[in-house]
Amino acid sequence: MVNHSEYSSSLFGTVFGSILILVSGMAYLNLLHKPSSLFYPFAVFIFIVSPLIGATIASFKVNMHKMWIFFSVGGTVFSLSAILFILIYAIYPQFERTSVQLPIFCQNFRSGEYPSTSFAYELPGVGATTLLVSDSQMVVVAAIDFNAPSYPSTVYLVRKSDNYIAWSMKFENNIISAAIDNGTLFIYNNKLGYWIDIQSGLPEDNFFTIDNYGGLSSVDRPVFLSNISTGRWYMETSAIISMWSKDGSVVSRRRVIFNSIAFNCFIIGITGNATHI
Repeated sequence: MVNHSEYSSSLFGTVFGSILILVSGMAYLNLLHKPSSLFYPFAVFIFIVSPLIGATIASFKVNMHKMWIFFSVGGTVFSLSAILFILIYAIYPQFERTSVQLPIFCQNFRSGEYPSTSFAYELPGVGATTLLVSDSQMVVVAAIDFNAPSYPSTVYLVRKSDNYIAWSMKFENNIISAAIDNGTLFIYNNKLGYWIDIQSGLPEDNFFTIDNYGGLSSVDRPVFLSNISTGRWYMETSAIISMWSKDGSVVSRRRVIFNSIAFNCFIIGITGNATHI
């Protein structure tokens, strides 16, 4: 049975370890603004060092049940670290959403050629495509079959200088969002995401990813507590993305802004404006 002294020591060690977690976590997130290069040092301190310090302090002050108190306090502080990680990287981003309500005309297909001149990109061997996003070297375009009921599409990552197709993928519909950010193409077919290195055209070699992207939805903020349809369509224009790569690099809570296609509309992510393709 744990006596009052052992209980007090356990409580003190748990509180001390928890304070270390909170202080270091806040320093990483708010003071240093989530630097990728420091993620693993902070993770070691939060998940390993802080539980060890709390457990050592708790067990040092007692004469009996030292091992039981050490592992009990260490396990408790470690569990708190895991809960904090889940809250910051998985749960809280569900409430950091930005979406736009699509105008009614987005589902009323006009007659004439698609895409319109303002969005057209002529890709040799493919024909007229819709320009989604570009940077100084690459463009991302979508070839959409507007004659088929589901509007199947093929997305291409193209090098500007010679129209070399570095990557492509076919989708069953034209619900597409794309962004180029720090050398990575983030592409979503509705809610299913892909991350492509724009230089190699190969998928990013990640072993773990977390994102909050909700794609096309019938609700403004599609979190797990909001499931009442409004009868309108909404398109996400941004995502909070975290990636852990096998080469040791980390993308920590990066906010990515997307340009999107939904039905017959083009949505500009940075402004939220929707217009006919």
